[in-house]
Amino acid sequence: MKYLFFFSALFFVLPVTVALLCERLWIRWIMLGLLLPLLVFNQTSINFFSNEFYRGTSRGMEVSFVYIIAFIVLLSLSILRGVRSFLPDWGSRLYLVYFLCCLPSLRNADNFLFSFFELWKMFMIHLVFLAVYHYLEFSSGDFDILLYGLTGVIAVNFCAVVVQHFWGIYQVYGVFPHQNSMAMFMLLSGVLLFSRYFNLSEGRKSRFFFIALGLASVALVRTYSRGALVCYPFGGLVALLYSVWYKFSFRKVCILFGIAVICVIALAVFLPRIIERFEKAPESSGETRKNLAIAAVNMMKDVPVCGVGINNWGIKINPPYNYSRHREDKHYKDSYKDGIVETIYLLVGAECGVPCLVALLSWFGFYWFSCVRLMKILRGTRFFYIPAGALGGLTGIFLQSALEWVLKQQMNFMLLVIIFAFISYLNKHCRELAVQSETAGAVTMEKA
Repeated sequence: MKYLFFFSALFFVLPVTVALLCERLWIRWIMLGLLLPLLVFNQTSINFFSNEFYRGTSRGMEVSFVYIIAFIVLLSLSILRGVRSFLPDWGSRLYLVYFLCCLPSLRNADNFLFSFFELWKMFMIHLVFLAVYHYLEFSSGDFDILLYGLTGVIAVNFCAVVVQHFWGIYQVYGVFPHQNSMAMFMLLSGVLLFSRYFNLSEGRKSRFFFIALGLASVALVRTYSRGALVCYPFGGLVALLYSVWYKFSFRKVCILFGIAVICVIALAVFLPRIIERFEKAPESSGETRKNLAIAAVNMMKDVPVCGVGINNWGIKINPPYNYSRHREDKHYKDSYKDGIVETIYLLVGAECGVPCLVALLSWFGFYWFSCVRLMKILRGTRFFYIPAGALGGLTGIFLQSALEWVLKQQMNFMLLVIIFAFISYLNKHCRELAVQSETAGAVTMEKA
């Protein structure tokens, strides 16, 4: 049935594209559907040439409904607008550099097919970035439809969290493959929604986003992910401080008071379990993380330029390779399969080398510093919430990525590039948006 749905979807690519060309307003609604397939991501994704038992960041040549929708949007916009640039800004060019820096690692890869899986994923993720970016160009900055799709994912995921809670699952995972995956997704989503609610007064729409913020926050806390529990408040605090710094208002004071009351109540409910999660975490978990980190450093020392091969961690961590030989006194055997090093930074450095790690950090850093720049330019506009929320959310997930590798999972990777597409669009149009806001404000003052 999975393959039947998949090939049915491929069959409808051209008819749907023709329909979008005939009725351009439908493009907005298909963008709503860009995020909704994440709710059934594993159930609808097809992995060609897959190895489902491999312990790596990609297990097959994956094609999901999200990628198909992104391709339809790009095809439609290419015909309508003549989309020419597949590297529209410096951020996308840095991503290309990161991609190219992964290629030399193939010389040390034991399994080229596994490496191709990860490279394929990186290419398909870029299609999602391009679809969002060019849609924003086409719609002159229609961010809301994507946020509605995001809140739809949050709401349905929350329902799954409630069901799993009543099933007695200690660390819920919702519709995600792992609780840490859901925690990171909710962290970035939650901080962005908080910034929207905190910086914009929109009546019913504000209440809608506030409810979505609450659902995301409860879902995150219920994962009991220690990394997310530490990084979420920090990311929210970054967004809050910058929002207050750039524009202080009595409304924000009232919101802060209300949120403080809600947080106190939430702490009273969840604090015993949170304390238990930190106090009774198994020592083996910390020991495993330490051993995997040492193995990653050993790989980087052995092949610092090229790494051991992209998506070949699951092979190189095991015998006959000696990168985990420090575990010999702890039953290091042929069956050693403890998983992936719990930090994306050491993982990239180990698999692809130090130059590739520098490229990754440069790619991340470009968008982080872009948020700082954009807040100054967009101060006082309705778009200010995006760089403020993105700065806090990115700070949170980049910190969490020092503790967990789940940013490389497809669902989190997609949300990351969607936020990057938001920032790329604002980078290009920030000054004209600021001028439009000033002009609109002047007209309002004249009418008053």
